[in-house]
Amino acid sequence: TMAGLINIYTKSPFDYQGTKIKAGYGNHNTWNAALSHSHKINEYVAFSVSGKYRKNDGYFKNIATGKNSGSTEVAGGRAQIYIKINPRLKINLTSDFEYNDQDGYPYQMFDKKKDIRYPINYNDRSSYDRKLSTSSILLQYIHDRYIMNSITGYQFLKDNMHMDQDFTPLSVFTLQQKQKQDAITQEITFKSTTDKNLQWVAGVFGFYSHLRTDGPVNFKEDGLKYMIEDNVNSIFENINGLPVQLGLKVQSPNLYINGIYKTPTFGLAVFKQMTYNNLFIKNLSGTIGLRLDYEHTKINHHTFIDEPFISDFNIILPPSMGGRAISIPVSVPLSVDGKDKMNTWELLPKFELKYKFNSRYFIYASVARGYRSGGYNFQMFSNIVQEQLRSKMITEILNKVPQRFKPMLPDLSHLTNNQTDVNNSIRYKPEHSWNYEIGGRADLWNRRLGIDFSVFYIDCRNQQISIIDGFGRTTKNSGHSASKGSEVSVRLSPVNNLQLTAAYGYTHATFISNEDGNKGNYVPFAPKHTLALTGNYTIEIKKSWLDYIFINAEYAGRGKTFWTESNDVAQNFYGLLNGDLTFQKNNIDLSIWGKNLLNKRYQAFYFETMNAENLKENNGFMQLGRPITFGFDVTLRF
Repeated sequence: TMAGLINIYTKSPFDYQGTKIKAGYGNHNTWNAALSHSHKINEYVAFSVSGKYRKNDGYFKNIATGKNSGSTEVAGGRAQIYIKINPRLKINLTSDFEYNDQDGYPYQMFDKKKDIRYPINYNDRSSYDRKLSTSSILLQYIHDRYIMNSITGYQFLKDNMHMDQDFTPLSVFTLQQKQKQDAITQEITFKSTTDKNLQWVAGVFGFYSHLRTDGPVNFKEDGLKYMIEDNVNSIFENINGLPVQLGLKVQSPNLYINGIYKTPTFGLAVFKQMTYNNLFIKNLSGTIGLRLDYEHTKINHHTFIDEPFISDFNIILPPSMGGRAISIPVSVPLSVDGKDKMNTWELLPKFELKYKFNSRYFIYASVARGYRSGGYNFQMFSNIVQEQLRSKMITEILNKVPQRFKPMLPDLSHLTNNQTDVNNSIRYKPEHSWNYEIGGRADLWNRRLGIDFSVFYIDCRNQQISIIDGFGRTTKNSGHSASKGSEVSVRLSPVNNLQLTAAYGYTHATFISNEDGNKGNYVPFAPKHTLALTGNYTIEIKKSWLDYIFINAEYAGRGKTFWTESNDVAQNFYGLLNGDLTFQKNNIDLSIWGKNLLNKRYQAFYFETMNAENLKENNGFMQLGRPITFGFDVTLRF
């Protein structure tokens, strides 16, 4: 990139050998342990292995169950083999596995009108467990004029989520989502290495992913009463002038809607970027890049109930007709099956100019187009099935009502028209953006002071927003937005062993147009301000009892964040203070750490979901951020 690269890598066992053991404990019964070992067999082969484990008992109490909510247990390991076939050719093999088991979720009801937060209080199982395995093969060949990298990857994911979707003590409905995914990726890149003015990088990328999702929704006794029985009966009650009383009584103990969704996806991309240095004048460079992406996504869906949904439709005659009740049994099967596909071609250009005054100062300007893939919302099928259920129930009622009573019934034909376009209901389109940025960097005071700055403007079309719609979380295209702002960061080392940094960002992200009429509102989940202050100081002791003391402190601030497109719920600016103190002697470290040391209360997340007792309004739920946590770690190296 024009402003520099962030390169994340693991230490090579060719350069670092040895063993490291780390263990620690903190409040909320937080445990962690890690072990790693690196070994160089000879000049051609080296390897490293590592393992980790951590757990905590959660930070919040669910008063409905009396247990903590949000406890987590994570275990995993990694193995790497490095092979140098010759000075020009090397191979790296990596395999990574992680298991995650979480009891969740710490969502508590929040009344936005009264600004009242209630305790976590839900009765049904909520949990998430995941098994994730990733393996890769890196092949690198160094030519006199270029470097070739080939990376082949395989990922296996298997997870299982249970959620009390109403998050109340009522037994309304629960959601389960199981996923199994196999994904293969392949990327080959070529990058020039000569010192000529023309520098280039080119490559191809391809992937294939097969995802199966099982997403059953179980409507329980309270859900059937409030959302089906009472909902239908309210329709009858609001019809004036009926000569008879009408009512529906659900007989099924629950409504278990099963769903199986298979989404195979494959894609291919080709890209090239060229940079020409000393363009027209010395120290001016220009970059042009182009990426062509193709993506093909299919879905095969099957949503159904195993047994017909049973209810009684009751007609209560007036006293003049005997006053008796006529009960008509209604049995409705349900099934929604189909398939769909979408093809996406994207051409993504990029243009950049950079001018270097010298080795310590430069400025740049860039323009680039980006996109985010479209997809399918599996949890929309519960909404579609509910519409189908209502339509089929009314149709069955009209077919079974004796002919002599039909003139007494209201016109219900408008409730039998189930014209939902399933594929359009579950689809969401790709998101596109044009990104403009101007910035620069300066290194001063013999590189003890560094300053980075930038201003940006992002024009985003069909922006994707995550919402709760009916019975589950979905992604929708919310409209056209513009995001503009600036960022500045300062790095200072006034004396040896002391490093100070400060970074501030301002973002003004609003909707230019919005499908729900929220034009001019702020884009949700985009904080107006971000602030980070850090300090790191090393004290050299060099005594028999101690070598070094490391002091680290961080203050992270996040400005006002709106959670909804209507901008009626927000979290104001808050800051978190973190720090650690490490004592080092030879190969042993003792660290004392703390996070959120000021014990700041803040909303980490907010959403709204269906209110079963009043379908005209939604219930709001929030998740608090973690309270103060502290503990210690001991690290041994040999």
